Amino acid sequence: MRLIVTHTTLLKLRPVDSSSLAESQKINLSVGSRLIIASYEDQDQDHYRITLVASLGSGKDKSMVWYVYKPHALMIPYDREFAMVNLSTDSKLNVRSSPNVASNNVIYQIPNQIDLELIECCYNQELWWLGKPLNDQKKAYGWISAKYLKLYTPEGCSA
Repeated sequence: MRLIVTHTTLLKLRPVDSSSLAESQKINLSVGSRLIIASYEDQDQDHYRITLVASLGSGKDKSMVWYVYKPHALMIPYDREFAMVNLSTDSKLNVRSSPNVASNNVIYQIPNQIDLELIECCYNQELWWLGKPLNDQKKAYGWISAKYLKLYTPEGCSA
């Protein structure tokens, strides 16, 4: 599950006005920031209570449980991301059978400006994606380098 920040916002240790919190009790998040969360629930009319998969903060203010202002966050209840192929030339993006650059592992190519459905992965400490063209049931998932993608949320908020 993911939280995607749609407006500059704060993670807060308590669901109160941020001016009443110490600096160590809040974390600035920019538009497009993504957090992997274990769960979330409505805290009140204005805030989500989120539980992260890893702690954030430091010292006595380190926590896995934080609060975020609802209108500034989008909850994605699955592990999918979305992107547009963003090449600087008219070439095509290679989709590979394995997460390494080799001429013999290209299974198909995707033209520029095509929307993709992605699953975040890492390989040899590098970001790769398992992906395929959005809404194309004929194409299988393949490995895609992160270099040529422009991520966005399903609602179109560019990240």
